[in-house]
Formats: sequence, structure tokens, C-alpha cells
Amino acid sequence: MTRSARRRYLQESATFYAFMLPAILFILLFIVYPMIHSLILPFFQWKGYGEAKFIGLRNFKTMFTEDEYFWTALKNSVLFSLSGTVGTVLIGFVLAVFVDLKIRFWRMYRFFFFLTVSVSVVITGLLWVKILDPFGLLNTVLGYLNLAHLQKVWLGDTSTAMPAIILTAIWQYSGFTMIFFLAGMQSIDEEIYESAMIDGASKTRRVFSITIPLLKHVFSVVTMLQLIFSFKVFDQVWVMTKGGPAGATEVLGTHLYTDAFRLIRFGYASVIAFIMFVVAIIFSSVYIKISGYTRTIQRI
Repeated sequence: MTRSARRRYLQESATFYAFMLPAILFILLFIVYPMIHSLILPFFQWKGYGEAKFIGLRNFKTMFTEDEYFWTALKNSVLFSLSGTVGTVLIGFVLAVFVDLKIRFWRMYRFFFFLTVSVSVVITGLLWVKILDPFGLLNTVLGYLNLAHLQKVWLGDTSTAMPAIILTAIWQYSGFTMIFFLAGMQSIDEEIYESAMIDGASKTRRVFSITIPLLKHVFSVVTMLQLIFSFKVFDQVWVMTKGGPAGATEVLGTHLYTDAFRLIRFGYASVIAFIMFVVAIIFSSVYIKISGYTRTIQRI
């Protein structure tokens, strides 16, 4: 390499790294460092300021043996994740089939079905708090229908608070999964449906024999996304119940927030975050194993 060529190469390399440096610094400062810090912090007692005190595994011992809300929060997080995923995937698929039939005003239906996704979680939560209020819309309608015996304090009853939040999440996010399924359906060759129709297959038979098998990869991707997204829930629960009544809707996200920002126990809150990470990895690994998710991604 000549001297001029070497100089040009060094100049180009310097320019390249000069442009890359801000992005590299940003990743190191706001992604890599917090990740490393969050893995170290569970072994310390820290209030968010001052010196952190090393306490070894004491935070883990406290969580597993002394924290009365941890196991409830873990159970509710798993329940929310599984129920929310099943609900949003199934209803999203049904909505996509409905829109894909291209009945009259189908574009309007598609818009309204997706509209709930674009609304803020806070606004949605507050809306449903009003609907589920003891004097809200739901109990009022039940009263008009002479079903007063079904009226409840929906968010104040330990038996109905968590199901109410799960149904609210399903209502809001079914439009999200619908878009994925609708995109998959529109990629299916129409000639396949026409051949089935010539053979006498009904619309229902075409859905079960053609649409669902050909959308297996979409089901895998959407389910994976919803499992991870639902397990990390915080805002929906916090807006509607703040984990109450009596911890009936406490999830790991709200438990973490309470310990970190209300009880000022950042070291202990980091343990909860660590457990959320581990459980999410386990969820993902099990799902990938039983669903063939890796093969699906390779095929895509």
C-alpha cells in the first residue's frame, strides 16, 4: 500500500469512527452500564443515593422467605401473561378473519378495531375504571336489564379485580395482533381459496384448513411478542388498582415500583427486576422449544 493510499485509508477510518463514536457512547452509557449495574445491585443495600452496602444474598433470602407479596405478584404476572396472550391472540385472529372477508364497511371496522391500540394505556385504564365503578356504566346497564344480582364492586372485589384488568388489556391490544394476522392473510394466494371453494369448502372450513395452517408462523411470532409484553405489565395495573385490593392485582412490575420509589429500596427492587428477567427468559425458552419459533424465524 502506497503512502497516499494508507493516508486516505486512515482518514476514512477516522471519519467512520468519529461518526460512530456518539452512538457507541450512548449505547455504553444508557444500555450497557445500566445492564451491568442492575446485575450487581441485587447484592447491595442502596437507597438510590449515598454509599451502597454489600449484603450478599440477603435480598434474595428476603424475597423468597419474608416478602408476603412476592409470590402473589409472581402468580398474578404469570396469570396475566398467559391469559392476556391467549385472549389477544384468539380475538385478534377472529377480528382479522372478520375484516379479511371484506364485508361492507370493512375498512371502517379495521380502523375501529385498531383504534384501541393507539389510545394511551392511562386513558384506557381511567376509562375502564369509570365503567367498572360501583355506579358506573356496567352496573347501570345490569340494573336496567334486571340483573342487579350480578352487580359488583368490580375493581374492589378480590375475586373480580384481576379478571377485569386482564379483560381490559385484551380489549385494548387485540387490535395489535389483528394487524399481524391481517397482513399474513393478505399474503396468502387467492388461488388457494378459489380452489377450495370450487371443491365445496365453506368459509369456516377454509379458515381451519387453509388460513390457520398457513399462518402458523404468524401465530408463533405474535404469541412470543405478547408473552414477553404481557409479563412486563405495569401501567395497566397501576392506573386501575395500584395492585389492590389487598394485593389481589399485585404484579411484579407494581411490586418493583413500590419497593424502588415508595419504600426507597433500590437494591431489593433490583432483585425483583432480576427475577422478572429470569422468568421471561424461561418463558421464552420453553415457548421456543415447544412451538418451533426458531424454525419459524428462519423461514421468514
